Amino acid sequence: MLKKWYLLPVMLVLFSVTSCTIYEEVEMLGVEGYRFEKLEGNQSMASIDFRINNPNFYSIKLKKSTVEVYLDDNKLGDAAMAEEVFVSKKKEDTYTLDLLLNDKDIAKAALPLLGKALFKKTIKLTIKGKAHCKVYGVLGKKIDINESKELNLKELLRKIQK
Repeated sequence: MLKKWYLLPVMLVLFSVTSCTIYEEVEMLGVEGYRFEKLEGNQSMASIDFRINNPNFYSIKLKKSTVEVYLDDNKLGDAAMAEEVFVSKKKEDTYTLDLLLNDKDIAKAALPLLGKALFKKTIKLTIKGKAHCKVYGVLGKKIDINESKELNLKELLRKIQK
């Protein structure tokens, strides 16, 4: 009976090594929508709706991470995820990523945006970085995020001003 207990750690190691080969990449399929909200203090929250496909047979938790936000290839600033996101197994769905932005970064970008609004109708919003993931609370992985969306500039300025 005691000999069988020695097999447990060996089985756990084998499972953890083989589980890496079972992993399929989580696909970021694009940005579907966005919203801005003013928070207490000097922060705003940008809620961005991503379409994500998780082909794996297990759910994945996107841990709080920091990403870079760009407007027309000009860095707006770094944004921290406000909360973790749970991506369901074997499912393609829309998930909301709440990003906390510093109001000073938004104010710096607002003036050039007003100037661009005179000559352009759209602007490209890009989010880049790595999202830290956990599977079963133990196994970790990083997912690359590099998603862009063309936004109507006048609509964006209206949402920022609220």
